[in-house]
Amino acid sequence: MSAKIAPDNLRPGWLEVRDLVMVRGTKKAVEGIELRIAPGKITALAGANGAGKTTLLHTIAGALTPSQGTVLIDEKNLTKWDALSLSRRRGLMLQSHTDAFHESVFNVVAIALARYRSGTQWDSEAERTAVQHALKRVDLEEKINTDVIHLSGGERQRVALAALIIQSPELMLLDEPTSHQDVAYQLKTMQLLRELAHKHAVVASCHDINHAARFASHVMLLDDQQHWLGPVNEVLDAERVLRAVRQDLLLARYQLQASLIDLDSLAGRYARVSQ
Repeated sequence: MSAKIAPDNLRPGWLEVRDLVMVRGTKKAVEGIELRIAPGKITALAGANGAGKTTLLHTIAGALTPSQGTVLIDEKNLTKWDALSLSRRRGLMLQSHTDAFHESVFNVVAIALARYRSGTQWDSEAERTAVQHALKRVDLEEKINTDVIHLSGGERQRVALAALIIQSPELMLLDEPTSHQDVAYQLKTMQLLRELAHKHAVVASCHDINHAARFASHVMLLDDQQHWLGPVNEVLDAERVLRAVRQDLLLARYQLQASLIDLDSLAGRYARVSQ
């Protein structure tokens, strides 16, 4: 069951999801999803663990096949795109990465440019500059020659974000992009996603309702039986969040106009609002 809070008055969708149903085992993980997204907006997927956020992202990316429904990019069924063309239109950033081989941060980010190369073309000066710029945006410019195996989990996650930036697909899909970050970098990451949404369509799953409330333009709130989709200020009321996220302690202090963490006057990296 789904509920759309308000009509989407944005320009016609570049990404469209129609009547999507995903089944895990014998359980419907995602059902009746209708979604339209164009560059210029950031949509947060919120809900408790197991609600279907990752399943939905991977289905939109083409990594999973829906049990029912259709995913279209630029009015073309996802299954009709060849792999190279699709890689130029959408990108997926995973929650975590396991590196089996030694490689520099530079090369891990630069490989995202492979879809734009031909023949023996490799690492031009312009591409090296682009990699440096992407790493600077995620505060890792000084790690450019570091072996990725020696990075922390948070640093490795930001390397993946730099690779997505340099890939520069029209549709950016991110699965828990702040899951390995401390509070300061959670906020920096979400602010960066909002900046990227000026030119890209951004869809990101998140557990922190504050992130969705402050940084997203739209939100899809999922629970086990239904979902709600619409502008953030119309979807995120306490009753829906309680039902979907089931965080009673959080909701005891959560208000739509005031975050648990005071993002505007953050004193230090872990200051919390006292009420």
